[in-house]
Amino acid sequence: MKQILFPTNRPGIAPGEQGAALLAVLAMVVLLSGFASIGLSRLRATTDRVSDAEARSDTQLLANAGTAAAVQMAGQVKARANRQPGALQQPVTVPFSGGNVVVRFSDGGSCFNLNSLAPQAPGSGAAGSGSGSSQSRPQDFARMLTAAGIPDLEAGSIARATAARLAATRSLWADPSEWTTVPGVTAAHWQAAGPLLCALPNREASALNINSLSAAQAPLLVSMGLGPDEARRALANRPREGWTSATDFWLEASPSGTPDTVGASVVGTTSRWMRVTLVATTARARVSRELLLDTLRQPATVASSTWNTVEVGA
Repeated sequence: MKQILFPTNRPGIAPGEQGAALLAVLAMVVLLSGFASIGLSRLRATTDRVSDAEARSDTQLLANAGTAAAVQMAGQVKARANRQPGALQQPVTVPFSGGNVVVRFSDGGSCFNLNSLAPQAPGSGAAGSGSGSSQSRPQDFARMLTAAGIPDLEAGSIARATAARLAATRSLWADPSEWTTVPGVTAAHWQAAGPLLCALPNREASALNINSLSAAQAPLLVSMGLGPDEARRALANRPREGWTSATDFWLEASPSGTPDTVGASVVGTTSRWMRVTLVATTARARVSRELLLDTLRQPATVASSTWNTVEVGA
């Protein structure tokens, strides 16, 4: 058998040129391999994003189903809490195909509604009352701020500035943190009074549920005209099963009679507003959602909704 020998040097091509050509080919191979690697990485990343988006979407759909369940449960939870105030805090787990939703209810009206300092819109008025009769006054707010630990002079100035800002903007605040934009309000003021504030979607003084107030919320009762000591004493003496009526509460809290304030006139033993925290969990993701429910009529309606966190697993 003949042995075929390949020449190391092709005619007309110098050895140096052959080496350069080989290097160019190798460089092209390396470059193409790099492009292929980048393409695969991008494809993998795109696939992961699509997969994560699907997991997030599935979990949000589960949270929407949990929202519908919470709306239907609100009336029963509210009725049970009227008899057993502690029942409002008990979480409820709602199972669904592919996951579950943990629902936690809390009182959404145990707060000072900053929007109650805003003037009524022209031609409007609280249902069943004269125009503006459901509004809080700056001095009511100032009393609460003082009870929360803010000095008297600062509290009065801030209360007037808050009412002036709301009157100037002519729109309701969506979040109590907007209070920090009022001239004179500092981080220390927010730390002291922030937990007591809310921004409900109306211009009415919040009707406090006296059976759900905690000791830390005593300044809210001060905003109604009680003295700080009276407010703390009233909450400390609350019956185990709660007061059966606002009349019973005022007999206990204020021997001199019900204070002449809007807040005092709307105190009750139940809550119109309920806050709901939903945590929806599937095999690949977890979603948290905050709701404010208006339970004035049944079924309840969603007044506001905020998606808080979306966690996608591996």
